Amino acid sequence: MKKISYFVTFIFILLCAIFIINQRTNYGIMFGALQFLILFLAMFVLSGKVLKSVNFAGIILVSLFFLSRIFMHYYKRPLFLSDFVLFFKVENWDTILQYKELFFVVLAYLILLLFAIFGYAKFKKIGLKSRIFSLIVLVLLCIMHQNLISNERIKNSWLATFPELKDKFFNFSMSLGAIAYKSPNFGNKFEYFKEKSEQIQSYETSNLKPNLVLWLSESTMDASLFKGNLPKLSMFENSQNTKFNSLVRVHTYGGGTYKSEFEVLSGLSPDDFGVYSSLLFHSVAEHTKFSLPKILKQNGYKTIVLNPFVPGNYNAGEAYKFLGFDEQYHPFDLGYGDKKSNLWHISSTDMANLVKKLFEKYDEPIFIYVLSMNEHGPYNRAKSIKFNLDKFYDKKTALQISDYYERQSALNDAIESLDKFLASNEKEYVFAYFGDHQGVLGLKENDFIYDHKKPFEITNFVVRGSKGIKKIENPNLSELGLMGGVLLELMQISPDEFFKANFAMRKFCDGIDDCADKNLSKSYKSYIFDDLDVANR
Repeated sequence: MKKISYFVTFIFILLCAIFIINQRTNYGIMFGALQFLILFLAMFVLSGKVLKSVNFAGIILVSLFFLSRIFMHYYKRPLFLSDFVLFFKVENWDTILQYKELFFVVLAYLILLLFAIFGYAKFKKIGLKSRIFSLIVLVLLCIMHQNLISNERIKNSWLATFPELKDKFFNFSMSLGAIAYKSPNFGNKFEYFKEKSEQIQSYETSNLKPNLVLWLSESTMDASLFKGNLPKLSMFENSQNTKFNSLVRVHTYGGGTYKSEFEVLSGLSPDDFGVYSSLLFHSVAEHTKFSLPKILKQNGYKTIVLNPFVPGNYNAGEAYKFLGFDEQYHPFDLGYGDKKSNLWHISSTDMANLVKKLFEKYDEPIFIYVLSMNEHGPYNRAKSIKFNLDKFYDKKTALQISDYYERQSALNDAIESLDKFLASNEKEYVFAYFGDHQGVLGLKENDFIYDHKKPFEITNFVVRGSKGIKKIENPNLSELGLMGGVLLELMQISPDEFFKANFAMRKFCDGIDDCADKNLSKSYKSYIFDDLDVANR
């Protein structure tokens, strides 16, 4: 038995050493070694067993390394230790369990963790003096670690690794020091944007005050833009009442709905918050000064959320309050179902019908922000391949896209039904719908028929409206953070100082991150963060 224990420990230590040595920067190697020593000493102080402590440190670091790779596969970004704030909240486990293959991965990690904690129980303990000495060294190493992650030179070296962030151990340490919120800073270089923005005349405003419905549909993208000649659904076509229709840059893929929620409601890019981007609803929303719901409230609107998930999921309930919503509804509150739980499979048509119900409750102008969830992966419901997709993809991907397209067709019916309802109402309206991110379908970059950088971070944003709503010219590619300004322009609502800047930036560049004038893009971010202080309420 001891031989097996020695072998297991040897394997994990070997892997750990390989992973640490292969970090791309000296800081990555340094933090990897430091993390190993801290974990080793922490377990040694508690157990007094050398082999157990070595095993514990090795297993934890190797597990974190592979967990980061899994996170990259699903979310297309590295794992930060701040992400564990989300993982350890029970109300968020339901999301992970939707991906059945992850159940076995999580189970394997739990078994390894238990082995790391409880293994080697029969090995001899070292004396108390050694453990006390180890405790002193542990405290000193922790102080050293804290000083290192607070060092400006090291912080700047880490920031220079964005957006690739390939040094996993470097990321773990630096993100540990980033849980306490701090607003982004762009060096007070806002004069360039400020001067240019003075050249832009504002749009026409009035007291029209149309009702607004903003529909976030999970994982939605116009599938006719994939290789395979799928028919374009009517919700993506330009119709008589289409007022705006564009591809949009989003800042997440395959998950992280809350990122797109935050972006479309606040007008701020999640990427600008660095490691805080995984805590937008936990640590950032409460600091936002401006938002689409807030400005509409100032103009006499009732601001309402309809979400098929419970408010505790990703702290959404509290975040919505901070972002300016008056009322929050779960389908159960409107007579749907027999309990308040996360409704993964509620149909898009049912969500549309619940929106219609909400219109019966209010007389004043209303803004309804609604999320539909049936479009979310995994896409494993298709029994057969449709649309001859097997000519373009392997069997698994063809089946997934078949399922995906069927769900998009159902969403299309719901969108058209709600649009007819809004059009039948005497009140002027604006109806916008968009995809928060693309679904995980097994596509490759050359499977898209458009040519934009980061093709996986693109979805659609479409706006329809009544006769009194004037059309806006459609760009080829815009950005989700600019869409709040699009809606205000269509609604003829007078902008505040933030949305004035948002509007001006859209006039200069269709998107912020895709802007050819990189100095203007940086100056705009400096203006909103450093001058307007938008994220430091």
